[in-house]
Amino acid sequence: SKGECEDSVNLIRAFGEKMFLTVTDAFADAVDADFSQLSLSDLEVVNAGNDCLDVSGGSYSLSNAKLSNCKDKAISVGEMSNFQGDNISVNKANIGVSSKDFSQTMINKLNLNEVTLCGESKHKKQEFGGATLTIRDNNCDTSFEKDNESIILKGDI
Repeated sequence: SKGECEDSVNLIRAFGEKMFLTVTDAFADAVDADFSQLSLSDLEVVNAGNDCLDVSGGSYSLSNAKLSNCKDKAISVGEMSNFQGDNISVNKANIGVSSKDFSQTMINKLNLNEVTLCGESKHKKQEFGGATLTIRDNNCDTSFEKDNESIILKGDI
């Protein structure tokens, strides 16, 4: 609670299963994980000055999430990550889900409320390439964006 560092929770080269995390009032990123293999059962974030969840270079799964007041992205997946999400609820974020730089992001159910952009899939860093964002069920009432190197799939695939 009230983390004043760049990342309130920072996991590097970590392994974990059935993790439960709650972060409130993060100065910047609430949860940042790099080069890790994590299975989160429940994640709740309220108020992040940047991203609510930022993962890169690893394998991540998230069963249930309630992410609210994320100043930038609710979920940011980058740098060759594999991300699997099941039941994710986002309330107030600039971007709901971002998949970047060779990442594969798959979300079964995404409930979005008050987001500027529902999702994006893109090539960001020059040493990487496009990404894939797959969302089976969502209630997006704004839009999704992708670049020419990336893919967005929605609905029953």
